[in-house]
Order: sequence, then C-alpha cells, then structure tokens
Amino acid sequence: MTKILIIEDHDTLRGQLMQVLTLSDYDVAGVANGAEGIEIALSQHPDLILCDIMLGETSGFDVLQAVRASEATRSTPFIIMSAKDDRASMRRGMAMGADDYITKPFTSLELVKAIETRLERQHTITLDAERSLDATRQQLMRMVTHELRTPLTSINMVVDIISRQRNVLETDQLTELLDTLASGSKRLSRLVDQIVLISQLQSGMLTASNIQASGLQAPLWEIIIAAIGLARRFAYRNPNVNIELSDRQNDAPVMCNPLALKHALAELITNALNFSPDGSSISISQWAAEGAVFVDITDSGPGIAPDQLQRALAHFEQIDRQTQEQQGMGLGLGLAHQLIVVHGGSLNLQSVPGKGTQALVALPVAVGAYV
Repeated sequence: MTKILIIEDHDTLRGQLMQVLTLSDYDVAGVANGAEGIEIALSQHPDLILCDIMLGETSGFDVLQAVRASEATRSTPFIIMSAKDDRASMRRGMAMGADDYITKPFTSLELVKAIETRLERQHTITLDAERSLDATRQQLMRMVTHELRTPLTSINMVVDIISRQRNVLETDQLTELLDTLASGSKRLSRLVDQIVLISQLQSGMLTASNIQASGLQAPLWEIIIAAIGLARRFAYRNPNVNIELSDRQNDAPVMCNPLALKHALAELITNALNFSPDGSSISISQWAAEGAVFVDITDSGPGIAPDQLQRALAHFEQIDRQTQEQQGMGLGLGLAHQLIVVHGGSLNLQSVPGKGTQALVALPVAVGAYV
C-alpha cells in the first residue's frame, strides 16, 4: 500500500487530511512538527510527503532540505501546502526541489488529484529509469563480452601456437607472439580495472566522504608520474609519442584514493596517446593556485567537435569510431570524470578539430596543506 506522510501542525486539518487519504486507500501517517516529520521521513521512507510550510521552529523548508539531502528520499514526491496569498513561499519551495504545491483552502478532490498526479509521474519516472538501466546493462554485457573475447582469443591462439611449435619457432617469431600475448593481457587488465572502479562508485564503496575519511595525502605530481607509466601500458597505438612534463609545484598535496586517482589521470593520458600523431608530443603540466591543484594534459590529435565534447564524457561513447580505429568500451573519459568528481575536483575538456584536445583537471589542495 502506498505510504503518505502528512506534516501539518493544525490538529483538526491534519486529522481531516488523514481521514480523506485513508478512505482513498492510502497508508497514512501524520505528525504535528517538522523535526518529527524529518525523523519519520528518513527512517520510514514514505512514497509521498505532504507538508505545510509554516510549522514553527522546524519549517517545511527545513523538512524539504533534509529530505532532498538524503539519498534514500532524494526523489520522494514532495507536495507543499501553503496559503493562497503566499506565492513567495511556493516559489521558494519549488526552487528547493518540491514537486508540487497545493493552496489552502482546498477540496478533498483537489488533494487526491494532486497526490495521484505526482504518484503517477513518479511511477513513470521509475519505469523510464528501469528501462534505461536495463538497456545499459544489456549494452554493457554485449560490450564486455566482446572486449573480453577479443583479447582472450588472441591470447589463446598465441598459447596454442607456442605449445605446438615451441621447438621450431625462431627468436623473432617468439618475440612477436609474446608481444601479442602481452598486448591482450594489458587490454584485459585495463577492462577489469575499469569494471572494478565503476562497481566501487555505483555501490558506494568509493565516495567523497570515504576519500576524506580514509584517503591518503599525497603529492599530485607523484600520482601523475605513476599515471604516465600506467597510460603507456593502456595505450594501444603510438607508443613513441613524446610526453613533455612541466611541474611548477611538484609538492602540492591532494587527499585521494591513490589507485583511483592514478587510474583517472591514466585514462586521460591514454586518450591523448591513442589519438596523437606518430612522433608528436603531449604536454602535461601541473601548478597550484587559490586552493586547487591543476593538471593540464594537451595533445595535438584530431580533436573533438564542440557538439561532441559532452558525449565524450558519457559511458560507452566513442567519438568517430567509424573513422578512428579504437579499442575498449568507451568507458575511459566518463570513468575519469566520475573519479575526479568524487575527489572533489572537476574535468574540463576543450578541443579544436584538427589541432588537438586539452583536458584540464582541478583538484582541491589537501586540507591544512600550505601551497
């Protein structure tokens, strides 16, 4: 049965509202103040909240703010009740995330209709989200299957050749086969790392609060150097691209999960390596300013069209895959973006088609550090 929480300090009106909604086959709970309303909303997770604005010490705005701040109730339909002439409060409530408002006095029919409309809308949103999630899962399974089978096929083939012809293989032939074996192994390792990090992000194991509570304070420059080595392993072409480094403040510290942040930077550097012309250079520079540490990764590749920059940060997106030879599932830039954001930072992509792409990362300096 659909659970509705009514928060109204007028006893007679609260009783009438509860009676009307109970007769409409809803499971109804009613409280007289905002503090109790917050407690019940966060502990019992009602399907809809009907809340008065003027509640005394803890107002309806305070309730709305608390409800929207909790992950468990962030999307719970919230209808505010307000006096007809209090338009400022209605506008403020809607701006804070209320789904609808109903003005006093109202009829039983108006109340029930408003609630039915919000619940139907919420049901539609939930169905759409589930369909989108199912489509994403199916796409993920198809791509993971392909990305796993491709390197596994080459690995198994090399192992079979070496097993059957190990006594007749020349040194250069064996070297070529081992290179193929190493390439497939590195590709699988990157895919596993990506899936593990995505799982940690989605399961709540890797969050901003976790990083602040149990992360490590480390000079960002050390993580950049480690990320370059990892990116060289990830890159599937143009291994001879030169990387030019500029460290204007190599002791600037950040609070981080070192493995996750290293992977994020490695994905950005890998992208630059894969799309840089043979014999060209990538510039990587770091500096600190105004409480933040910045990392600039700039390549001279084909660039990304302005209308495709945001798509590049989405999962499963590979820009111009038809014309550019690409491996992977299109997770790299999107995963890098998520990992940087969970570290309290930002990623800004700028690109000029035909000239190159710049990835600018900004991360907060570790609390208490002086730079």
